[in-house]
Amino acid sequence: MTARKYDLTQGPILKKLVLISVPIMATSFMQMAYNLTDMFWMGRLSSASVAAVGTAAMYLWLSMAFVMIGRMGAEIGVSQYMGKNDEEGAKRFASNAVWVAVCLGLVYTAIMIAVRKPLIAFFNIEDIQVVAEAEQYLAVSALALPLIFIHNIFTGVFNGFGNTKLPFYINSVGLIINILISPVLIFSFPLKIGGFTFTFGAGLGITGAALGTVIASMVNLTLKIWAMKRYRNRPFETYRYFTRPCVHTVKQIFIWGTPVAVESMLFTFLFMVMARFIAEFGTGAIAAHRVGYQVEALAYLVGGGFASAITAYMGQNFGASQWERIKTGYRMGVTAMGIYGAAMAAFLFLLAEPLVAIFLSCPEEIRMGGEYLRVISMTQILGCMEGVAAGAFRGQGQTVKPSIVSVTCNVLRVIFTYAAVRVWGLNGIWYGIAVSVTIRSLWLMGWYHIYKRNLKRLRK
Repeated sequence: MTARKYDLTQGPILKKLVLISVPIMATSFMQMAYNLTDMFWMGRLSSASVAAVGTAAMYLWLSMAFVMIGRMGAEIGVSQYMGKNDEEGAKRFASNAVWVAVCLGLVYTAIMIAVRKPLIAFFNIEDIQVVAEAEQYLAVSALALPLIFIHNIFTGVFNGFGNTKLPFYINSVGLIINILISPVLIFSFPLKIGGFTFTFGAGLGITGAALGTVIASMVNLTLKIWAMKRYRNRPFETYRYFTRPCVHTVKQIFIWGTPVAVESMLFTFLFMVMARFIAEFGTGAIAAHRVGYQVEALAYLVGGGFASAITAYMGQNFGASQWERIKTGYRMGVTAMGIYGAAMAAFLFLLAEPLVAIFLSCPEEIRMGGEYLRVISMTQILGCMEGVAAGAFRGQGQTVKPSIVSVTCNVLRVIFTYAAVRVWGLNGIWYGIAVSVTIRSLWLMGWYHIYKRNLKRLRK
């Protein structure tokens, strides 16, 4: 087997970090490309469709909190036990994480479909078209969630093993399929051939966009199921998708994953609260924020991808008690993300309005989206560096610390926003976000700096 190739406890540190981080970041770029493409097509329908997708997507983002329970358990468990050269222990975490994903995915999907009307009503949106399309989009998109829950487990397994290329290849196939079929499902195009006129495309509107996600998720999961059994650089020579659940292993998965899930859940919930603040300024403000947030994803998705790479790297080296490699890897990661954050800050600040104008045509919406990007650009350096600290903590099984910081600062975000919006209006929401991100980044990096001083004494 090719385990040595993906052994992150040996060899040049920078090379190993690049090996595992580049595919994850490339996957993030692909995801961002899909999100922006979807936003582009929705913008061709109407600003109401953009606002509807943005509203329903809140609950799809919320699902990622529950996805992270199983994925984080798989990623940490596989990386640490592979670092200890205990393949059976790693397989145990991989199989039990699938059980967790199946159960959570089915329950979440049932809830989204059954109570979609009151969920959308939470935002108190007055535009009837936005409400109707948001409910429709949520109901169809929810069908993809069980598939997304499970294929994220296999991504976590491959990442923990150190082979991040395979998930990138498969995720790319799914995203490309989604990008290609979305316009066909959303629109209908009249074609004239000879004396006959044909209609090409399903013309399903916002439902077509949701169906594209379902189809792409089916392809993604099918390929990853195949890869776990047949791909030559798979984590395990033999693997069973389902084994008898181990209570101790499932408990450990929840111990590692729950803090991350709570963090993600509260972030999304408080994001919804702020979305309700934004909704008071009208449909145009919702659309402007939705577009600005997706453009900003260029930074935070890459930062999140690098954080996942750091988690795998730290997990293997923590399992192997390679303390110096842990310290050096963290230092290199912070430097790399600091440079990237600086580049993104300049990019978002200087090209704010032109970036928003790609997706929206109303001058007032472009202005609002541009102001969001300029304010949030000031947080990019610290925000990207913070992701390295979060990944370092999680790889070593310390998932509670970054969650405490994130949860606290997200609560502060709502408080800051609530106060600022009464002084600066819509821009006050952008200022509240920027202040909370700055506090969160400085706090988490400071905490890790203290933690790493005593690293050798913090063994399980």
